[in-house]
Amino acid sequence: MKMVQPRARAIFGHTAREVQPPREGPEGQNLVLKQHGQDFLVGNKFSWADVQLIEAILAVEEKIPAVLSGFPQLQVVGNQARRNMSGKPKLHYCNARGRMESIRWLLAAAGVEFEECFLETKDDLTKLQKDGSLLFQQVPMVEIDGMKMVQSRAIANYIAAKHNLYGKDLKERALIDMYVEAIIDLNELIMTHSFQPADKKEQHLATIVDKATNRYFPVYEKVLKDHGQDFLVGNRFSRADVQLLETLLMAEECKPDILAKFPLLQSFKARTSNIPTIKKFLQPGSQRKPPIQEKDLPKLMQIFH
Repeated sequence: MKMVQPRARAIFGHTAREVQPPREGPEGQNLVLKQHGQDFLVGNKFSWADVQLIEAILAVEEKIPAVLSGFPQLQVVGNQARRNMSGKPKLHYCNARGRMESIRWLLAAAGVEFEECFLETKDDLTKLQKDGSLLFQQVPMVEIDGMKMVQSRAIANYIAAKHNLYGKDLKERALIDMYVEAIIDLNELIMTHSFQPADKKEQHLATIVDKATNRYFPVYEKVLKDHGQDFLVGNRFSRADVQLLETLLMAEECKPDILAKFPLLQSFKARTSNIPTIKKFLQPGSQRKPPIQEKDLPKLMQIFH
C-alpha cells in the first residue's frame, strides 16, 4: 500500500499539471480534460487514454481515498466520473415491448431499478436524433454509466456482463450467445405477429408454433435434459435464462398449451419465474409491458415511420 501513493503521484501529478477543470454549462456533464489547450488528452477527441485515466483514478481511490487531495483538477474528473456512473439507467423507447423489452427484463432480473422516457410522437424521436443522442439514428437507447448506448444486443451484452449474467469464462459466454441468438430469432418472429395483415395472421401464427415446437424448444429441452441442471449454462442464472423465460411466456400468449410436450421447459419456467427479482417483474404494475394491441399500432407507426 505504501508504494501506491508515490506511483500515483508520479502518474497523476504529470497529468494534473496539464489539465484544466471541466467547462461549465451543458458540456460540464461530460468528462473534459484539457491538454495543450484542448479538451482531451490526445488529438482533441475522447480516446482510450481518457478512459484509462478515469479507470485509474477510480481504482486508486478505492485503495487510498485521499490520493487526489493534491490534485484539484483530477478531483473534479473523479467526481464527474462517479456522477456519470451513478443513478438509474434511463431507457428511451415507446411505451411498448419492441426491442426494449428484453433490456427491461435483464435489468429487472439483475435487480436494477430504471427510469423510462417514452416516445409519444415522431417529434420526440426527431429530437433525440438531432441532439446527437442516437449514434445510428435509432432507438432503443439507454443512458447508463455515463454512456448513451444504442443497438439492443450491445446494450444487453453490457448489462449482462456488468451484473454477472454472462458466464464465468469465454466458453460459457459463447454458449450463452448461441442460445440467446436463437431465442432472439423466435422472439422477433413473435413480436411481428401483431403487425401482420388480418388475412395473414393465421398463417403467421402457424409459423410461430411450428418453429417454436420443432426448431427452438426441442433444443433447450435437450440442453436441460443432458446436463440435468437448473439453468442453461454453468448451472448458474444467466442472460440466456432470462431471455428464454421471456420468450416462453410470449409464446404462451400466442398458444397457451405450446409447452405441453416440453416438461423440462415447463419446470424451467416455474423455477425461474420464482426468482425474487423476476417474480417482482411479473407482478401487475411492474415495468413489464403487455402485448401490443391492434389499437396501439397507428400510434407506433406514426412514431417510427
